[in-house]
Amino acid sequence: MDIIYNDTKKDLPSEQLHKLFMSVGWSNGSETSDMISNYNIPFINSTLVISAWENERLIGAVRVLSDKIFRSIIYDLLVLPEFQNKEIGKELVKRCIEHFPNSEWLVQTTETISSYYVKHGFKINNDVFLSIPCKLFSHT
Repeated sequence: MDIIYNDTKKDLPSEQLHKLFMSVGWSNGSETSDMISNYNIPFINSTLVISAWENERLIGAVRVLSDKIFRSIIYDLLVLPEFQNKEIGKELVKRCIEHFPNSEWLVQTTETISSYYVKHGFKINNDVFLSIPCKLFSHT
């Protein structure tokens, strides 16, 4: 398995990115064609994007928002199911931290997935987390 990691390209192919989100269950495929064609906009607007490729196929990606000094937040760590458990996610996280090694690192995740991050050095934080839902996906 020859995996190439790229930390300079933020403009990932929208259709491949959408398929990646669907493969891990973060999209049900109900997006409009306009939304799919713009699936890479959050990545383009992020501080750091690291992607994993097998030839021309996007097999994993992670995006980070950061002030590059005090705080960095991991968003959307995704790896195609057939490539999971091959340390690709671990490598993506490692490369993120190498970019801003002195920063505090945060990730919002579910309780069932939190153990993945704990085994990579993250600690569970019991602070209150507040949010206002994204209006694009609000059903009100």
